[in-house]
Amino acid sequence: MICPECGSNVAAKRNRCERCGTDLTTFKKVTMLSNMYYNEGLEKAKVRDLSGATFVLKKSLELNKSNTNARNLLGLVYYEVGETVSALSEWVISKHFQAENNDADDYMEALQSNPTKLENLNQTIKKYNSALQSAKQGSDDLAIIQLKKVTSLNPHFVKALQLLALLYMKNGENDKALKALSKASKIDVSNTTTLRYLHELDEKNDVEQENIRTGKKENRKAIQSHEQTVFPTTTYKEDKPNVWAFVNLIIGVAIGIGVLFFLVVPTVKKNALEEAKKIELEYSESLSKQTANSSSLEKENKDLQNEVKKLQQQMQEYQANEVDGAIYDKLFAGIQTYLTEMAKENPNDIDYVAIADSVSTINPDQLDVAAAKDIYDQIKNASFVQASQLLYNQGHDQYSARKYDEALKLLEKSYEYNPDNVDAIYFIGRSYHQMGDLENAATYYTKLTEGFPDSNRAREADSKLREIGR
Repeated sequence: MICPECGSNVAAKRNRCERCGTDLTTFKKVTMLSNMYYNEGLEKAKVRDLSGATFVLKKSLELNKSNTNARNLLGLVYYEVGETVSALSEWVISKHFQAENNDADDYMEALQSNPTKLENLNQTIKKYNSALQSAKQGSDDLAIIQLKKVTSLNPHFVKALQLLALLYMKNGENDKALKALSKASKIDVSNTTTLRYLHELDEKNDVEQENIRTGKKENRKAIQSHEQTVFPTTTYKEDKPNVWAFVNLIIGVAIGIGVLFFLVVPTVKKNALEEAKKIELEYSESLSKQTANSSSLEKENKDLQNEVKKLQQQMQEYQANEVDGAIYDKLFAGIQTYLTEMAKENPNDIDYVAIADSVSTINPDQLDVAAAKDIYDQIKNASFVQASQLLYNQGHDQYSARKYDEALKLLEKSYEYNPDNVDAIYFIGRSYHQMGDLENAATYYTKLTEGFPDSNRAREADSKLREIGR
């Protein structure tokens, strides 16, 4: 198990992190419940209950957002119902929490290794959004054409199948609607929207069957009445050619062309213009963000350069005044180390231990120039606490490896740079304890209990003191 506070490995049977002292009881219960929801989601996904799987997997992630197994499975569920963007989002977040040995790498590589398929999936999303807009504007025929294209490119796009079925139902094409809903149901057997549409279709079919039965009775009565009033005749009259049928055909074609020109073409043009405006707006927003980020980075860089120039100027002034004494040579060396490390672009690359070491041998009382004392204090405040934490981490690693001599050197140096580092004090005592030096162990345990009585480490140190009879 990984400690959520410091990231170190903790044995499954332990309820407290030995490294940072965090109580893990609640965290273990939450993690167990999250895994239970993941297992339930996996069972639902196996029987294609994808809506149910999505619900419980989201529950799992609400409890433990770093549960990469649940997040990867949720991505697969999204991908199966045609929501590619949501699937990629889950896999990218999963990669953030677990950079190594993550199945999300394989999923993203399989998707991105086929540019044609990826482009088709992107097109389906754009076409679906366009079809949805057309449907809202009342252009059902255009929306149906677009949705047919979407479902041909991505047959598993459940939302597209549902919208297509809804438009078919609106236009009275219930057979086509049933076919689309059947495809959606095979993909996700428990989708409530699909089930609701199917239920409505069943009700419509029942009404139609009742109307058909009623209509047959009325037709039989009408036929009987017609047979009683119509008399047969032997007069034969040759039918003349019907010119009006041809004329009506021409008029119908003309009307169809007119409808196409005045209704469909403007709608297509309008959708194209709206899409272009949307792309232009997204580009403008992206450009504004990039410009703002660039300005912020330039300002930070300028401030850092000004600070470096100020310190370099101070160094030159001291050198120009020909200040004597080895202590100022040490201060100059410390300033140079500080400038070199702080100028690094990546803050994680700054070696705070090297900075602290470069001024650790300087006695500030021997600095008779006020500006020199100010520089010393600035370097100390910027490096000693961070150096203490880094040295503690290294010392704890050595302690965990049972290398107590090496651990003591690092932990005592950590304590030297930050006397308030209770973790360093505790593990100095633990190292002496493991080496059999109970006198020194008791000394550091006592420092904790008297100097930091409210800390978790003080309670642990008090327990160790009772253990060694002090």
